[in-house]
This record gives sequence, structure tokens and C-alpha cells, in this order.
Amino acid sequence: MKRLSFIIIMAAASIVMAQAQMPAAVQLNLPSIIEKFNTNKSNDKLAYWYAFNDVDGDGIDEFAVSDYHNEHTYTFKIVGKKLDQIRGIPTSDVNWQPLFYIYSLEGRDASLDVTLKHRPLFLNDINIGKNRFTTDNGTWLTEGVDVGKMKRTYNRIIFKPHIGNAKFVSEKATGKNALFTFALTDASMARKMFRGYSDYQATPFIVPQAWLNDHTPLNFTRWLNGEKEKPGSPDVIQLINGFYGDQRVIATKWLASCPINERHFYQVLFAPRNGVGLMATVCIAEGEVVSVYNDWLPLQDGNKYTESGLDYSTEIFFYAPQIMAMVATPAGLELYVRWNSLEGMHYSIWREMDQNWIQIQDDYQYLQAF
Repeated sequence: MKRLSFIIIMAAASIVMAQAQMPAAVQLNLPSIIEKFNTNKSNDKLAYWYAFNDVDGDGIDEFAVSDYHNEHTYTFKIVGKKLDQIRGIPTSDVNWQPLFYIYSLEGRDASLDVTLKHRPLFLNDINIGKNRFTTDNGTWLTEGVDVGKMKRTYNRIIFKPHIGNAKFVSEKATGKNALFTFALTDASMARKMFRGYSDYQATPFIVPQAWLNDHTPLNFTRWLNGEKEKPGSPDVIQLINGFYGDQRVIATKWLASCPINERHFYQVLFAPRNGVGLMATVCIAEGEVVSVYNDWLPLQDGNKYTESGLDYSTEIFFYAPQIMAMVATPAGLELYVRWNSLEGMHYSIWREMDQNWIQIQDDYQYLQAF
């Protein structure tokens, strides 16, 4: 979910990402690196940036992680599938990228990941009444998708805690792209899975049955598009203030709650400081903030607008994630979300790594110019 910062940096970042590779050592060790980095750090010093840079001049890039303010940096030498921490710190001209997007790099090995090896696909065009659920390769751009395998083996539709047996129905060409439509094998299941949801409020996803071997969808309640927004209670705001210290909360929005693991999710907006705003997705469990996605936003015109021209105080929550599934996995809790950008919709999987949320998969649907 990077949202607004994504809008600002994605054009430049996509070029860098297209050329970069994600070494297996980074993919395998990233959770432990984030945990080590975050230990004894204040909320505004959590891991935020990453960079590949030849620190020691041997012609091979090292891997570095830093907080948003670049006050703390950990640098690692890549040795096979291991990372050895070194003292070198990248120079000031390093092209830092948001850690939230590190899985966007080329070269990530899907076989090493409990979720990516199954390549979940969001069904972004649904008709509940007709029991038809469609995905298209214009959204996922064929990345990591074997279309033949998809049509043969993708047979479970997931939404919230619901799991529905599914079958492939049809393929339809649309210009250069194709639409792939599935149906629940028991048509009456559609009413149960999506009770209380209209077509535009729900985005299920489809996976092969093997996904269920190590993924457990959890039951939860969430805010729906079109409903009145619910702010956090005074107790919730007090917890958030306690975690963020001198970052002052100016707005909150409840996103979802999951009773089984006592998780509560909020979108939070903080007062600008030194020309920078902060919007965060905050997860509270058992009376404390346990994980966050900090989205730092450089501001302009007296802190009124983001660099992409959005009103900081009135338009920001439009870009908050809408959670479609919470899933327990051996690699950590995952959120299956959709979120708005300026010109379309993202369909993403976020994973909790220590106190951070990292986006491990992202598909995009272009809708229209802003």
C-alpha cells in the first residue's frame, strides 16, 4: 500500500526496479534484518528505506537499510544466501527506495516464498448475482502467471474467511489482453460468501487448492466503501499517541477488526512536521500498537498539499487500504487489500514483518486519468 508516496516516486522507482535484482540472500533474511534494525528504535526510526550500493569498492553492491531520516543505517555484504553486516555506510548520493516496495524488484524467487509460489490473483470484475468472477492479464501483466496452470488448477475463491470451490468458465480476448472468468461450483455459495456486500465493495482472489496447506483465512469485520467512516475511540488515539510520541494525531479511521487475534486496524493522519506529513496504517493488538506502515509525505504550499497536489487534510484517506482478507501464514500475518492511486486501483498482498508491513505482491488496474 504505498499510496501517496507511491504516486510521487513510482515513475522513477519503476525504472530502477526494472533494472535491479533481488538477491536470494535479501529475500531470505529480510524479516530478521527488519527485526534487528527496529530493535530499540523509536516509532519514527523504524526501517523505511533500502538501497543497493557498492560500499567497499569491490564492484559488488552491498544491501543497506535505513530509517526515513537516514539517521541509522545497517549495511550488509551479500555472501551467497547469507548477509554479513559490515560497518560501511552508503554515500549520500545513494538512490534510496521505500522498503515497502522491495518485493517489486526483478529476480525475486517465488519458490522461496510461502505465498508467492502460489501467485494469488485478485478477481477485479465480479458479478455476485450471476456467479461470475473475472481477472485479466492487463492487471497482472502476466508476471509470474502460467495461464495454462491457472485455468487448470486455480480452484479456490477466497473472500474474508470464506473458501469457495471454483471452476474455470471462459477466456475472452479484449484487444491485447484477455479476461479469465471463474464461477463457484455451488452457485448458492455466492450469496453466503458475499452477504452484505455489493459487487463494487468486494474483491475476492483465486488460488490453487495447495495455497490452503499453509494459509488460513481469518474472520474479521471491516469498513465498507460507502459507509460512514468511524474514527478511533479516545482509548485508541491514546495508544497511538503513546507509540508515536510527539507525532500528533489529527484524524483516524477504523479499517477492520479481527477477534481471533485481537487485531484492530486504523488509518491515521498526523500533523505535519518540518514540511513532512505522515499517514500510517496502524495495527493494535492486546492494548498496544504492534505494527505500522508509515507513509511519509513531503508537503508544499504551507503543508496544505502533497507533492502530487492532494489536499493533505481532506483527501488522504481516499488512499487507505480496503482489506479483503486477513490470512495467517508461517511467514506472518498477511493482508489482501485493494487501494486507490490517482489513476487506478492496486490489488496487493501485505505481510507483517516485525513492526513493519511490506508489500510482497502488487497488481494494478488503470482506470482513468486524475
